[in-house]
Amino acid sequence: MSSGEVDAAWSSVVSTLHAARERTQKNDTTSTELDVTLLTGFLGSGKTTVLRHVLENPEGLRIAVVVNDVGAVEVDAHLVKDASLQQISLSNGCVCCVLGDDLVNQLEHLATVGSYDAVVIEASGIADPIAIGQIVQGANNCRLDGIVSVADASSLDTQLADQRIAALVVRQLQAAHLVILSKGDLVTEPERQLALKLIAEVAPGGRIIQANDGAIDLGLVVGAAVQGVSMASREGKVGLAVVSLVVEPAGPWKPMDLGEFFDRSTHGLLRAKGWFEDFEGNLFQLQVVGRRWEIKRWSGEAPKAVVLIGLNRDDVTTTKTQLQCISQS
Repeated sequence: MSSGEVDAAWSSVVSTLHAARERTQKNDTTSTELDVTLLTGFLGSGKTTVLRHVLENPEGLRIAVVVNDVGAVEVDAHLVKDASLQQISLSNGCVCCVLGDDLVNQLEHLATVGSYDAVVIEASGIADPIAIGQIVQGANNCRLDGIVSVADASSLDTQLADQRIAALVVRQLQAAHLVILSKGDLVTEPERQLALKLIAEVAPGGRIIQANDGAIDLGLVVGAAVQGVSMASREGKVGLAVVSLVVEPAGPWKPMDLGEFFDRSTHGLLRAKGWFEDFEGNLFQLQVVGRRWEIKRWSGEAPKAVVLIGLNRDDVTTTKTQLQCISQS
């Protein structure tokens, strides 16, 4: 792509965002269609953190949420359940595949109710955004208002180098009118610059916004307008077959022992997330993205369950068994 084409693509995105803001500021209510924004990004990229920030800072908008999670335990749905007026969970499947009809039905219901200004769909990390966008466009009284992709600054280079998942990661970046680079505060400056360079190479002309802890301007996420979204594709669906198992009940584990396990383990997981308790009954949240893990104290209620996600069933099954052995030691 030439520099002129990049400039033209950039101008198109920026003008679309300005037009959307003007429409919001003028409180234009002439359209009866419900605006739907798709939030995409690979497993562990930070989509739920961005979504929570949007819901906690709605700026007067009434926002409904559709959360699609991988696994039988709806971890992401639980994390945003107190921040949304309306939440619909589609679990243990992909909204672009087996749950497509359910998504259409739920969107058309929300449009008929007429109580919401916008809908945000948090797609699972293995979903094809183009396929979901086509589903949204086919729903009555709904319009695709934008596709936002979240990219993890600490993992993007590894993901693009992994031939098993690279095509899907590229698809998620190229479909977006806006890419949010997350976790830039967790990497060095050269690593952050590398992530920006990789995004620019994969999706030239796209707009990139850096956001730590999900802090993003609502006007960039909701209200982008469909004109800024590229839906053209000569390829078929790009999906990803993953294996998902649940460790339940999770624990009791000593947080230090669990951290040491993930430090030394060659688990091969793409993602793990959920909650566990220690031997004193305290609750902790676990987040694992590739080789990076985080354990933090959790206040409030949550299911004592951890979802394990990987590409190889033997890897996931072995890790589940090893974690259960920690509980018994």
